[in-house]
Amino acid sequence: CGWCMKLQKEVFKTPEFAKWAKENVILVELDFPRKSAQTDEIKMQNAQLNNFFKVRGYPTVWITDVSKAKDGKVQFAPRGSSGYVAGGPSAWIDGANKIMANKT
Repeated sequence: CGWCMKLQKEVFKTPEFAKWAKENVILVELDFPRKSAQTDEIKMQNAQLNNFFKVRGYPTVWITDVSKAKDGKVQFAPRGSSGYVAGGPSAWIDGANKIMANKT
């Protein structure tokens, strides 16, 4: 989508974001391509995560805490979400830091 590409170009592919991400988060990207194939396993995994996070529009960036349950399954505790934010990496990172400070 156009907004996804804009977010990639203006934020995610910048040195400022790369430095911040390396120091603060583990990145996981889910993609729902229309023209390129994905394995059934990846499609199912993405559909389950999409359903869990209730994504309604793209791009959606979730900031979560992650833990493992006793049965070994990964559990997510969402803190908040963002999308495209005008103003480049500094503006986006500022918003992400505010979400990260929001302990649930």
